Amino acid sequence: MPSPSEELGFGKFITDHMLEIRWSLDQGWGKPKIIPTHDFAFHPFNSTLHYAFEGFEGMKAYRDATGKIRTFRPEMNAKRLVRTSEEICFPSFNPEEFVKCVDELVTLDEKWVPNAPSSLYMRPTIVSLTNKLGVHPPHETMLYVVSSPSGPYFKGGMKPTKLKVESIGVRAWPGGTGHVKAGANYTVGIKYVRAAFDAGYDQVVWLNGNNITEAGACNLFIYWINKKGQKELVTPMLDGTILPGITRDSVLQFGREDKRFITSEKKIPVNDLVKAFKEKRVSKLSL
Repeated sequence: MPSPSEELGFGKFITDHMLEIRWSLDQGWGKPKIIPTHDFAFHPFNSTLHYAFEGFEGMKAYRDATGKIRTFRPEMNAKRLVRTSEEICFPSFNPEEFVKCVDELVTLDEKWVPNAPSSLYMRPTIVSLTNKLGVHPPHETMLYVVSSPSGPYFKGGMKPTKLKVESIGVRAWPGGTGHVKAGANYTVGIKYVRAAFDAGYDQVVWLNGNNITEAGACNLFIYWINKKGQKELVTPMLDGTILPGITRDSVLQFGREDKRFITSEKKIPVNDLVKAFKEKRVSKLSL
């Protein structure tokens, strides 16, 4: 375990145990197992390696002010992983039962849950175990969960991040898999992310045509005075290219309960944001 003074970073440490569940076309889902964290050995023809047959999620467990461990809306992560699995022709599963398995894993490794503001990051992942060349739905898969006590995702922690608008590269496109967490989504634009890093930025803002979509691998919100003179919290509308984030949904719910401003989901042309910045209509918001 990391010492109390050691910087956690993101995904730097790994807990003692993992959840593992296997599936085959002939036998269906096997019995869930919580076992010591271990390495995998993959066949050279494994279709995950050749064709990116893989999906994943990101879940978190926290300690509250009393020390009790809580997970953040895990049922939504589980349902989204089901959608990802179905999108890439993997087997579906019962999200409620999956959450029960994750709860057991957290209970077993609860000593790894750090104090606030850090958290235990859990990475559910589903991969193909089919060892055959050729692009076809896998007939064997494995769903597993590993965990890592982690701090902020960005190096600057909770400080503002510097974003570069990417006008050439794309993260997702209509009819693609931008609405789910398929592993291949995060490699298609990596050279543009690296270029942004090299230029001194923390991440990129992806565009779909002239419209803003996401900031790196995160949903994006803007608080501004809109063209009608209204105080507005706005995020890009879900159009099949944007991941329906759990935090995104939570912010929208809180925003709609707040009567100080309106909350919207709509297309946001990047030129509208640039103009709003120049006119000093963009500001900070505390929910």
